[in-house]
Amino acid sequence: MLARLRSFSLLIAVIVAAPVNARAQQLGAAPAAPAAPAAPAAGPRRDLTATAVRQITSSTANASATLAKQRNVTKPVALMIVGGAAIVLGLLMGEAIGTLFVVGGAVAVLVGLYQYLQ
Repeated sequence: MLARLRSFSLLIAVIVAAPVNARAQQLGAAPAAPAAPAAPAAGPRRDLTATAVRQITSSTANASATLAKQRNVTKPVALMIVGGAAIVLGLLMGEAIGTLFVVGGAVAVLVGLYQYLQ
């Protein structure tokens, strides 16, 4: 029974750690072409021919909102990392205490994921 729990916990850890960026191809019709601009100007455009480093200006309100969003994201990510480490540690330890680590790590990962998606 304990061997099944370990293999199941390892499977859950692999699924959680799998990349989420993979996307399936659509089987339907070809994607629609993007709409053409109304009347493009002839010749080269200054925005498209940058040859040096340009400073991007943004408002302070936009920058502070971005910074606040980044601060709120780090806590759930850290919780998911710690939960994943607890799962791996529990799988390595084995026995009853290892099972507790695996279950606690799974709970931490799920709580972190819930907070991250909010």
